[in-house]
Amino acid sequence: MPDLADYYIDFFFGAPQSAAELQTLEISQPSFSQVWRIQSHYHEGFWARLETGEQVFFQYVPMRLKPLDERANLDFGLTVTLGDLGEILPDEIQRARAAGTLRTHPPTVKYRAYRTDNLEQPMFGPVSLQARQIVRGEEGAKFNATAPEANANKTGILYRSDLYPMLQGFL
Repeated sequence: MPDLADYYIDFFFGAPQSAAELQTLEISQPSFSQVWRIQSHYHEGFWARLETGEQVFFQYVPMRLKPLDERANLDFGLTVTLGDLGEILPDEIQRARAAGTLRTHPPTVKYRAYRTDNLEQPMFGPVSLQARQIVRGEEGAKFNATAPEANANKTGILYRSDLYPMLQGFL
């Protein structure tokens, strides 16, 4: 198996002109009804193999991905706008709120990029991100998927509302 960095470089310098990059997202949370695997290129969806060897289906959802920074940067993130017209995420967020898991376990977003001429392994990724705030707008659901904060307060302790309920008054 070739080195993934070489595989990624080969896409830009050695791939045929007909090959394109397929950006995919995998959105999950413990209380969601399913793991959502979405892409915005093929209306019929497509099957691809994950880095674990599992073959999964990526369904079509109109979406726009805008990088917050370069892929090689540790602060890599995405602004995601889903044109799902409220069909996917609002119901899932409501389910997570009802279960009480939304504050303690924000939705996980895994970003992968595939080549159209080889769906047997991701060309780039997976990059694990978190969606801390999801809003609904005219275009659909919108959120920033950013790297998880390991220690946002420099003390080694994450201040979470389930551990410190008195902090909810400040949110």
